[in-house]
This record gives sequence, C-alpha cells and structure tokens, in this order.
Amino acid sequence: MSRDHYLTLGGPSMGEVREKASRFIAHAFPIKDEADFLQQQAAIAQKHHSARHICHAWVLGADGGRFRAFDAGEPAGSAGKPILRQLQGAGLTYCAIVVVRYFGGTLLGKAGLSHAFAAAAKEALAAGSIVARTIFSALRVQCTYAQVEAIKRDVARHGGDVRDASYAEQCLLDVAVPLSQAEPLLDLWKRQQLAVSRLD
Repeated sequence: MSRDHYLTLGGPSMGEVREKASRFIAHAFPIKDEADFLQQQAAIAQKHHSARHICHAWVLGADGGRFRAFDAGEPAGSAGKPILRQLQGAGLTYCAIVVVRYFGGTLLGKAGLSHAFAAAAKEALAAGSIVARTIFSALRVQCTYAQVEAIKRDVARHGGDVRDASYAEQCLLDVAVPLSQAEPLLDLWKRQQLAVSRLD
C-alpha cells in the first residue's frame, strides 16, 4: 500500500461462531473517529442487551497508529487483543469489530476464548469488503483571477481537486491532493511566487 492510501472496510458485515454452546457474534464496520465508534458500539450493545460480554477493538489513523482493545470482563488479553490482531493482520484502519458473547454454560478457558473471539472477528472480516481510500493533503493557494485555470490544471495533473473557492480581487482556492503530491505542488507554486499554505 502506497503512502497515499490506506485499507479499510467498505461497509458493515457480521460473522458468528459457536464454541461449546457459547455464541460469538462479530460486527465489523468502518469508523471515522472514536466518537463514531462509540455511537455504533452503543447501538450494538442495545441490540444485544442480554449478552454476557461485549468486547471490541478499533484502529484509527492513516498509519493505523491509534488502536484500542477491550476485554469487557473476559480474562485479560483473551478477547480484545485477538480481535485487534485480526484488524491489524489484515492491514486495516478506520474500522472496528465488536464481538458479542452469549454464554453457553461451559467455561472455555483463556485459550478457548481467544480462539473463539479471533474466529468470530475473522468471519466478520471475510463477510465484508476491503477498500482502499486516498489520503489527501489540504492546501490553500492565493492567486489572481487570470491564474485560476492554470492552478486548476496543476491540481488535476497532481491527482487532486478544488474543494472550495472564493473569487474577489484576489482568488483563494482550497484544494486537496494525494499526500505524496503536496510537496511537489507547493514547490511548483512557490517557484511561481504564489502565496500557498497547508490546511492540515
């Protein structure tokens, strides 16, 4: 995966495994941020209000650098971490998996729990789709009205687009280009003595 892209889930999906009468129901879904995760997790928890344990893991950041795993009362490391490993092993970010466990009356032990939580998470990922998203860098350029079309061509040539524009005596264009194209474009415009800045 190039530095301009990351992998995430294309939409929500589910998977389920049974282990000695216990049910493990996994919900996998994309998220924008932690608040988005909490909202979706709360809806799942409400739907499964009688479940004994609702465990989860999520990954955020274009590089997957922010992540969390939660065991929800299961033995430490037996639920959240196996779920998280499925996300990280698939190279995914901006997504989460919530696994709901309905206890079947037989204790599974830490190893059995780890296997079941991982298997349910894997099933949910297998049922879904993985998509590549572009990482954009936001720039602002100030130019004259006569320069606007040339600026737009520069942006298009670098794989980006104009997100916002205001036209007055001086024109302001807010543009987004793939991350690796930001520096070349900034250098080009600075050589043309345009006023440019990063917005991110």
